Amino acid sequence: MKSSPRPSRTTRVLAVAAAFLIAVAVAFTIGLTVGGDGPPEAGSSEAGSIDAGPPEAGPPEAGSIEAVAAELAKGQAQDRAELNSNLAAAAELAHGRVGQALQELSSAVSENVVSAGAGEAEAWKRELAVAISALESVEDGTSEQTVVREAFIGAAHLLQSAADDHEYLVNGPAGEREARAATVIERRDAAVRLWQSGAAQLDTLTVGSGEGHVHLFLTPDGNPDAVPLEFQEPGTGE
Repeated sequence: MKSSPRPSRTTRVLAVAAAFLIAVAVAFTIGLTVGGDGPPEAGSSEAGSIDAGPPEAGPPEAGSIEAVAAELAKGQAQDRAELNSNLAAAAELAHGRVGQALQELSSAVSENVVSAGAGEAEAWKRELAVAISALESVEDGTSEQTVVREAFIGAAHLLQSAADDHEYLVNGPAGEREARAATVIERRDAAVRLWQSGAAQLDTLTVGSGEGHVHLFLTPDGNPDAVPLEFQEPGTGE
């Protein structure tokens, strides 16, 4: 009796391997058809996408939203710088008037509470009124600029109140003079602290807009030489 021919083990292994290779080839062909014609060539954008950085941003196209926004920002920066300059000029004028009133007021209180009469107190208030008028002439700007202006104006108003108190202690009962003198000094010191806050903010604004430092600081006695050197205007300490 004849036995049926049976494929050997080797034949079966070769057949399985051939089928596997055919399957891989078919899958690779399908992948090329779906994903593209082949691997990206050297130098192509796809090949260099890993190493390429973000494209350089050129100037915005004229009339675009970006161009309009840039132009608006530039105009706003120029307006802020101009207002900083106007504010600094008004503050410089006020600084001289306030400093003079401080010197005379402080001298009158520290040396002798009746050394200055009503006429002198009125003169201080006139100087302070000039300072206030100069500052009020500066138009509104950003919130920071408004804070600076109002700090200076508030300081001048406090000194006017101190002048009023000094005028009262000169003409009032002798028993109240000591208490009135203490009130004058208290309001004077509060005015100087408020002025210093405005001066520090003004300096920050002018430096930020590229105009450099503007140092308009004060001391309670109004003596410009008593201001620390780092807070003095160039040339004043020489």
